[in-house]
This record gives sequence, C-alpha cells and structure tokens, in this order.
Amino acid sequence: MENFLYKKGDYIVIPRGTTHRILTNNSFFLIIESYSEVNQPERHLLGPNALYDPSIVETPEPEPIIDNREWEIKIKRLNEITSVFYPYNPIDVIGWKGTLTPWKFNIIDFCPPTCHRAHLPPSVYTTFLAKNFVVCSFVPRPLETEEGAMKVPFYHSNIDFDEVIFYHDGNFFSRDGINSGMITFHPQGIHHGPHPKAIEASKNKKDTNEVAVMLDARNPLFFTEIAESIEWKEYYLSWK
Repeated sequence: MENFLYKKGDYIVIPRGTTHRILTNNSFFLIIESYSEVNQPERHLLGPNALYDPSIVETPEPEPIIDNREWEIKIKRLNEITSVFYPYNPIDVIGWKGTLTPWKFNIIDFCPPTCHRAHLPPSVYTTFLAKNFVVCSFVPRPLETEEGAMKVPFYHSNIDFDEVIFYHDGNFFSRDGINSGMITFHPQGIHHGPHPKAIEASKNKKDTNEVAVMLDARNPLFFTEIAESIEWKEYYLSWK
C-alpha cells in the first residue's frame, strides 16, 4: 500500500500485517501503534451513521509498482525489527481480496454528539477503540447554551488512563498558551482541567474552533529522551 494520498487532518488506518511505505514531503504525523485490534465504537441509540458517515471512508485503489531493484521490508514483532530483502518491489498488488484493507477519513468529517444543557465527557468523541486505549476527536462544535451550563472541560483526575492530547489546528480555548503542533500529557492521578483564563473567556463564546486528537491509554506512558529534550518545563505553572 503506497498510493494513498494524504491531506491535512486525515486519519489513516493501516491494519497489522499490511505491507506499506509512507512517503512524506515536509509533513508531520501523529502515529499511534497498536498491538491489539482497533475497532470503531458502538453507536447504539445514535444509529450506524453517527460520529461519521460510512460513505466518507476511503480505501486505496491498487497500483502495482514494477521495480526490480532490491527492496528491504522491516517487520516488527515483540518490539524487535527484522529485515527481509526482496529482489523486486513487494508492493506489487493488483487488487484487494477479503476485508483486510487500509482506509481513511478526515477528522473534520467527524460529527461530535452535542448537548445544549450539559458539558459531555470526552468519551462521547471516541473515534477508535482498542483493548487498552481509545482515540477521541475534538472538532468545531456549538457550545452549551442553557444558563449556568459549564462550557469548558470540568476539573478531573484520570484514575484509569494516561491522557495525551495533540493540538492539530484552531483556537484551543480551554488551554492558555497552547498552539498548533503542541502535545499535552496528563498522567493518571494528576488533577487538571480548564485554565482560569479559559473559564472567563468561555462565558461569551458560542462555539469552538479547535481540531485535536486525544489518546487515553490504560497502560502507563513514559517519556522518551527526545520528548524530554523538548518538554515545556513550566507547563504546570499555566494554571496560576
């Protein structure tokens, strides 16, 4: 799988075992790798067309690549990489058979459930569901309108999950000083919520203008050396 054109904001789901190559051109990606099956959430009373219409899901059209140079395939198993070499380009498929296929849709096509009376928990924005984590989509939506209703995320402490949010685009009114391309990390047990400035600013707002991706992981997450090298050390002070 190689001929899947990417545009800003695309979710691309590549099933495990699918041979693929990603070609980039000054692009940035949020990559989430799962060792368990990734499913779509149940819609239940919302109906099968809720969250996003199945008709917008795209799958690639196979275009076999004829190239008789030596090609390296890297296979990841048990967190170890093994290289296998082919005397031709192995992405030579001419058609799909069965239900295993890469697919994509754009985050802007995600339709979030809303309520004019109360602020809904982020779990209603679940886009992908795996054994030990969920992926949620935050997109522009109307805010609560009933008098006294809270318009910003309530203060909370994650008991079961580590929370990571990637701020993709827009104006993130619940966080002060956050810009596109930033990532926040709130581990289990760390109390957090909207910034003081966000609470005041939300009183006159009617809708949001933000696009973000949230990953809630049941297993603890740990910083890499690269992440530590770019950490904003004073982030916790932003609540003052």
